[in-house]
Amino acid sequence: MASVKHISNLTELNREIHRLQSHARELEKKLDDKLDYLQDNYSSMMVKSFIPSIIQKGGIIGGLAGLVFQNRRLQDSLSRLADQLFNRVSDGVEFIADKLDKKKLED
Repeated sequence: MASVKHISNLTELNREIHRLQSHARELEKKLDDKLDYLQDNYSSMMVKSFIPSIIQKGGIIGGLAGLVFQNRRLQDSLSRLADQLFNRVSDGVEFIADKLDKKKLED
């Protein structure tokens, strides 16, 4: 929890406002960096979190699949495939949303 600063004059108030604005900019930058990382790595994180659950439930076949999925090239290919699929789904959702918006404007 942040400590409460007692401000007794206008100069201290302006200094505190400047400090808080600087801190807010730093936090926004960190958030932007983390969102960029998430956007760049979402599909690979999704694939890596989804595949182990399939492997654990698969027994012998799951074990063999685990060996196959440990291949870095295959993981990268699956990540690219997932990116493309998510982009297609996003395009479809945006298309439907645009159609609904146009229909709503016509009514």
